Order: sequence, then C-alpha cells, then structure tokens
Amino acid sequence: MKKLSLTILLLFLGFYNLTAQNTKKPNVIVIYTDDQGAGDLGCYGATDIFSPNIDKLAEDGIRFTKAYVAAPVCAPSRAALLTGNYPQRAGVPGNTSASIGSDGLPDEQYTMAELFKDNGYKTAHVGKWHLGMSEESSPNNQGFDYSFGHLRGCIDNYSHFFFWEGPNIHDLHENGKEVFYDGKYFPDLMAEKVDAFIDENQKDPFFLFYAINMPHYPYQPTQKWKKYYTDKGVDFPRSDYGAFISTIDERIGMLINQLDSLGLREDTIIVYQSDNGYSTEVRAFNGGGSSGPYRGAKSSLFEGGIRLPTIISWKGNLPENKVSKQFLLNTDWMPTLSSLCGLENQKSAIDGIDLSSMLMNTKQKSLRTSAFWKYGNTWVVRDGKWKLIAYPKDTSHKGELDLESDALFLSNLDEDVSEMTNLASKHPEIVKKLIKKYTEWEYGSIDDIPKKTKIINHLAVDAIIESTLPLHTNYKNIEVLIDGKRGYLDYSSGQWIGQEGQDLEFLIDLKKEQTIEKISCGYMQDLGNWIFKPEQVTVRISSNGKDFKNTQFLTDEENNINKKTFKGKFSIDKSLRTRYLKINIQNIGVCPPSHEGAGSKSWMFIDELYIE
Repeated sequence: MKKLSLTILLLFLGFYNLTAQNTKKPNVIVIYTDDQGAGDLGCYGATDIFSPNIDKLAEDGIRFTKAYVAAPVCAPSRAALLTGNYPQRAGVPGNTSASIGSDGLPDEQYTMAELFKDNGYKTAHVGKWHLGMSEESSPNNQGFDYSFGHLRGCIDNYSHFFFWEGPNIHDLHENGKEVFYDGKYFPDLMAEKVDAFIDENQKDPFFLFYAINMPHYPYQPTQKWKKYYTDKGVDFPRSDYGAFISTIDERIGMLINQLDSLGLREDTIIVYQSDNGYSTEVRAFNGGGSSGPYRGAKSSLFEGGIRLPTIISWKGNLPENKVSKQFLLNTDWMPTLSSLCGLENQKSAIDGIDLSSMLMNTKQKSLRTSAFWKYGNTWVVRDGKWKLIAYPKDTSHKGELDLESDALFLSNLDEDVSEMTNLASKHPEIVKKLIKKYTEWEYGSIDDIPKKTKIINHLAVDAIIESTLPLHTNYKNIEVLIDGKRGYLDYSSGQWIGQEGQDLEFLIDLKKEQTIEKISCGYMQDLGNWIFKPEQVTVRISSNGKDFKNTQFLTDEENNINKKTFKGKFSIDKSLRTRYLKINIQNIGVCPPSHEGAGSKSWMFIDELYIE
C-alpha cells in the first residue's frame, strides 16, 4: 500500500512539474540596435552586408516592411519602446542630458520592465541606456533587476569613455555602480553579461532589453570584420559600418546558440528593431549606412529616419518565414508582448495598440491605421496611405527642399515610398484634413502649422553685407541675412547662418548715410540640436567704414525662459545716423553643464538683420 501511495505521489508530482513547465510564461528578448539604417541587413535587400544570423531570425519569424519607431533619435525612441507611449507623453521628447544627476525618463512612467517584473519575470538591461543620469531615471529604478552598460548616448568601445567633446567621462555601470573593464571590447562585455543572465535565470521567465550600441559611432570594428569588408572591396565608411552590423550579427548568433543549447528557443520571444535611421553626423564620417528606397536618415522624419528593420520570432508559436506589410509602431510592442505572454494588463492606458492577433494571423490587417511624430519643430501625421510632414528635413541628402513650397510635404506611401515628390499642391483637401487631425492630437498645436513667409522691407534689404569673422563651412550664404525673410524654426531650412563655438560679425553698408531708428537680429534656440540663443549682440556705427564707435547693446525681446525651442530677436530702439554698421553676435561658446552636450561647442543660428 505504501509503495502504491508513493507511486501515485510521484506520478502526481511528475504531472504537476510537467504542467508547471507547460504553463511557464515565455521569455522575452528585445534587441534594440543603435542608428541602423533601413536597408542594412541582407534580409532587407543589402547585397554588401553579411548578416546570416539576423537573416535566419527573419526566416524563423515575421519580418516587417512597415514598422516604425516613434522618434528619429535615440532617447525618445527608447522611451516610446519602454513605455508604450509617444515620447511627448513619456516625458522624453528629445535626447537626454549627459550631465551627472540630470533627469530623463520620469519615475512615474510605467515601463515594460516593470510590467514584466510585476508578472513574476526576472528583468535585465544590457547595453546602452540614454534615458537619464539621475537615480530616479536609472535602469534599476525603472524595473530592471539587473543592469549593465553605459548611461550616456555613446562610448568608446575599449576605454568605455563618453564619446563626445569636453571633459573625459568614464561611462560604464553595473547596477548603478561604476565598473572598470579597461581595454575590453564592449560588444564582448555585453555578450558575456547576456550569457550570464540567461544562464542564471533559465528556469524562470525573463525579460531582457539587449540595447546593442552599434552601429552608432565611433566605428570600431574588430580586425576580423574590418578585413572581411576591405577584402570585399567595400569603401570606407561603409566598410566599417558594415563591419559593425556583422559584429551585431555575430553576437546575435551567440545568443541564439545559447538559447538552443539550453532548450529555450521555443520558449523565447525575440524582437529585433533599430532605434532610428543611420547617422550622417560628422562623427559617423557623414554616413556609412543606407536608408534603402527611403528618403531621410537619423534626425529626419522622412521614412529613412523612422521606418526600420523589425523582426519578431517565437518558434513553434508564431508564423515563420513571413513578410508583413502591416503598420506597426514601437509603442505597440508593450501591449502586444503583454498579450502574447498572458500578462496582467498594464496599470494605465497607453498609446500603444495590442497587435498580437495580427501576429498570430499575418493575413489580418493591423489595428493601427494612423500615428503622429513630433521632433523639434518638425512633425508628421500619417493616416492610412497619406503622410504629411511639416518643416521636413532630409539628412540623407537625397534631394533639395524648398523653404516655402515644401514647408508642408505630402506623400502617398502606397504609391511612392521614396517621398521625393511633394503632393501638397495637388491634394489641398488631404493636407487640410491631416492638419486638422494633427491639431486635434493632444501634443499638436495650431502654432506648429507653417505660415507663409512674409517679406519685410527694411533699410538693409539690397544693402552690401560681408563677414568680418570666419564663417562655418556649411553656412556662407550670408545674403539671406538681409533678404527681408525670416527663417522657419528649422536651422537647415536655408534661411539661417550658423556657427559652432565661435562668434559671428557682419559689416553692413547701407550705400548712403541715413537715419535709422531700430536695429534687430533674429535668432533661434533649439536645445535638442545644441542651438543656443546668442550670449550678447552689439552694434557699432561708422560714416567711413573704417572707424567704428558708439557701441550699442541690443536687448532680447523674447521671454521664453521655459521653452527649449523658439525664434527670437535682439533689438535696440535708438535714433542713429550712419552708413556702415558692424553687428557682433556672441556665441555662448560651449553647452552649459545642465545640457546633454555639456562642455561641447554650442551652436548659434541667426537669420535676418533688420535696419529700420
């Protein structure tokens, strides 16, 4: 009888253990790459990129061709992913500061990590953070049991120092404490920490945010991959950029091999996505990546900045070797993964939409039919096939944009994904409809709508202007300073003259001596793009163009203390008789300590110099 009872007990325990194993929630790994272009994988059409492991991941799952992120730069894109909210609601509309102790993702935001943790998951962040430097916005305070990586936007992969100008700052942290792995390759460190976390938590459901910091600059591929691309005849910087993609691919191969060896592959959902388009910044050697058929790159709201490689794979549970043309935004991952894993609902309503049923049945249409984007003064509303951009910026430099006629740029994405032709003039009724939709959005405003440039007649129009200080290489068309037009709130619109870290000074010849009553200097402030208003503006006058005297200080007319982005004017009302004016615009020099670029050279942009 005892033997029979023991047998029944063992059978019961075996059945209980089997049931427990079968009801274990799936693991989730979200792989988020950094500044990866829309066309930079073999499975997305790149013929010069070697990415067999990611291509195999696509074969084992669903590859999206209409998947987007909610912002064209790093921090707000990550905030949207982790909260399921538009960056504006998430409290991170632009990149966060690199200053010690500066805030980022607000503490009150409920993150994907907190959702999984509240449902019994072990949670980890490995790689890049870029969502704040304060304790409140740290990974460990935002739901991650374990965190390893850098807190700022980018690091040198060997010294682990913050990769920007200014004071050298070491930036490698583990669970809130600074750690040192001098000279050790950061991609290898990430892979080791990922391996250890999975091995330690293989019996529990886990959520891993694998925030790979590549192919973001600095381009530092290993000799193995550098030689591979050089031998293939790929030119620089594409060669180093491609080597970084293959470095990512190699680490993902390691990850999948580990899951296979532990028998976890069919128990693990893997999501792969880039945070924004490829960089055309100077530190990225002005490129290296590709946006494929799309226009735009990082910092642009054309498709190339926000429509990016996206894959989901859950072997044995989701369809395999499928290509989805359905609309998806990275805010949708939080509710979608929650549903796939059978988690209790998140605590509050979010902007993301549960698209799990669409993933289970790839023939089903997406519940998402529209979305909004807002970055600086540029904004987008997409509704079905129609997409309207205000103040568009093309960082891929695929075409010219006209200051006035392209201020509102309409595309039909079903017919032309390249966005090279503006349809706004052909479909004014669609433009009007989309503007209405944007202004009804919680974060849209009628003040954001481009207005027709007004011609302002003043004494300096048609005067002679020259620069008395060196100009920046990219901004030498100083005639725009006296053309009677103020620029849109976009430094790249062609109406602005910019300078990095240095002052500007201009000599204006009115051609004859006359009485003036007012002098003004238009300027821009756009902190997200490191643009600050002038420190000071002065003017001196002369009757002969040689002897300048009577220094006058212009006063800032604006009161925008709490605004990060705005246009303003420095002015002085004073009756003066003169022919020549020398106007000096002083740059603050470097970004202040509270700014993300603290210690780096600050930008200054001015447009119209009014003489009335």
